[in-house]
Amino acid sequence: MTNYGSAPAGDEIEVMLFGPGLGEAIAVHLGEGQWLLVDSCEEKSGKGPVTGHYLDALGVNPEQVLAILSTHWHNDHIRGLSVLANKYPEASLFISGALRSTEAMSVLSAYNGKTAARQAKGTSEIYGFLTSRKKPHRAKIAAAQSSLVDKVLNRCNVKVYALSPLQEAYHKAIAHMAQFMAADGESINNAPPEPSPNATAVVLHIDVGDDAILLGADLEDNKTWGWSAMVEDPWVLERGQASVYKVAHHGSRTGEANCVWDTLLHKEPVAVVTPFNWGCHRLPTDDDRARIRARASAAFISSDASRSPDIPAGQLKRMNAICKDIRKVDGAMGAVRMRKTLNTKHWTVELFGAARPL
Repeated sequence: MTNYGSAPAGDEIEVMLFGPGLGEAIAVHLGEGQWLLVDSCEEKSGKGPVTGHYLDALGVNPEQVLAILSTHWHNDHIRGLSVLANKYPEASLFISGALRSTEAMSVLSAYNGKTAARQAKGTSEIYGFLTSRKKPHRAKIAAAQSSLVDKVLNRCNVKVYALSPLQEAYHKAIAHMAQFMAADGESINNAPPEPSPNATAVVLHIDVGDDAILLGADLEDNKTWGWSAMVEDPWVLERGQASVYKVAHHGSRTGEANCVWDTLLHKEPVAVVTPFNWGCHRLPTDDDRARIRARASAAFISSDASRSPDIPAGQLKRMNAICKDIRKVDGAMGAVRMRKTLNTKHWTVELFGAARPL
């Protein structure tokens, strides 16, 4: 079991990013023992969400978790969310506002695993997250300019804002969901595909003291619903520039927007990214890595385990002769932890497991 050491001091800010190669979860210490959890992925053993184990290892009590957010419903960001919702019963739950549409709720209800024999894990996990609390304590929405946390900790204002999804993203999400609403008497055999491109992901801006943290989720760039549209809003531009950036969409070019680096971030921030290894998709690419390193003072990836299969070289050579690409589907779990004392400038970075400099 990984030794994570001691919990952050009351006046320390922490961002802990987990990612095994297919999955992402974030724990943020806002100060005075108060925590925010963003998305979820499970331990490699499959024995529950990694952020739950992490907080247990630090000795964090359930009532210290203020809020849990699901940025979007892609499978690699949600495994274990319903467990977290039950583990931390006092925490406020938040989901992307686009999921509160009538169409979305109808689809999730239909594909929750009770009626759909082969439903995707995503629909059942989100359904469990949404229904884990009794009314009126069910999940709240996170939409552009909404406030998730507003507290005074260490005599400083700590504010967590959602910068997305934008209004245009709602229309896109509803159009997607409407395609999969079952008609009366219609049997349900397969789950709806995850929305793509990702327009509904919740970007978080965390103001802590004289600094800020930007968590980019998986939002992609687009002039009507993505990053480029977001930074045109004067309200967004009034947010303090961030010194830490969780790079959007696993470092992919689709999540890249120069306006983010130029307006929402300090010059040369600390950048962290989780990989995405699935099928023919491998992110970040070598070009992505070089691009991120060029914009950041330091850059790290939560898991950079070898993508080569653990088979003898001779067998691998023969298999490569008949197959286009042979590699691991998933890597080892890793985590990047950034800490600093409130109102100081420099972050201390620690790497766990398979985490590496980018």
